[in-house]
Amino acid sequence: MLVQGGYANMSDNKVCVIGGYDPLAKAFYSELKKNENLSIFINVDDTKYINRKGIFNFKIFELKKILQTLKENKISKLVFLGKINRPNLSDFKNDGIVENYLPLLVESFKKGDGNILSTVIKIFAQNGYCVLSPKKISKNFFLSKAEIGSSINKNDKIDINKSIKILNALSKYDNAQSIIIVDGYIIAIEAAEGTDNLIKRTVNIRKYLNQLNKKSGFLTKIPKKNQSKLIDLPVIGPKTIKLILKANLRGIAINTKLTMIYKKNEFLKIINENDLRIYDLS
Repeated sequence: MLVQGGYANMSDNKVCVIGGYDPLAKAFYSELKKNENLSIFINVDDTKYINRKGIFNFKIFELKKILQTLKENKISKLVFLGKINRPNLSDFKNDGIVENYLPLLVESFKKGDGNILSTVIKIFAQNGYCVLSPKKISKNFFLSKAEIGSSINKNDKIDINKSIKILNALSKYDNAQSIIIVDGYIIAIEAAEGTDNLIKRTVNIRKYLNQLNKKSGFLTKIPKKNQSKLIDLPVIGPKTIKLILKANLRGIAINTKLTMIYKKNEFLKIINENDLRIYDLS
């Protein structure tokens, strides 16, 4: 949480989800609506226009319009979720709000995508809004200790620890949340293609190395070292786990407190039916 507070006349029960209207964000908002039917969604996906009650369509850089909408709907709490495209600095136009934050925005653009979005969050917080982690709103998209299951062996722990060191070292370049190491060897590191394509690449590499018939190795997926824990959390779902099966990996290493699970019941069913391991880094 960045700031506790907000406008006195705002309802404590009303939440706004800000982000791209992708499957995870849609599922999260649908659950939220069951309990908080006055909550709203601000869609900032550049490619989608959602015409539905309670959903507003803006660009992430249209700060004045977003702040006005939040005030009009008496919102006090915000959750950032789903795909949020990096804006360009030139997108931020003087509107009576933006110019107050130009030095902050200029500095953040020098430091990479994660810092830009963190700065946008700070702007909302400085305007009196309480910015929450998705877990503060719903724990149904996160794994509990009871759902994690069996332990892993010593060699797997060595590979996972090596993975964490590499990902943390790469964090300063604002790149890579995922890596796959098998028996001490780096098989693949996530680039711009995303985690699912990283695993597809791993299938081909393991074929080339004649490793695909041996169940071994872990996908380690963690937030970047200095990124905000309120935005762009790692996400894993059934599709990713099915790809892990194709790559014949033993499991995944994640921070269960900071990793969102899409379609959790289906995700756990595949994990348990195929004796895959989940190693908790929290």
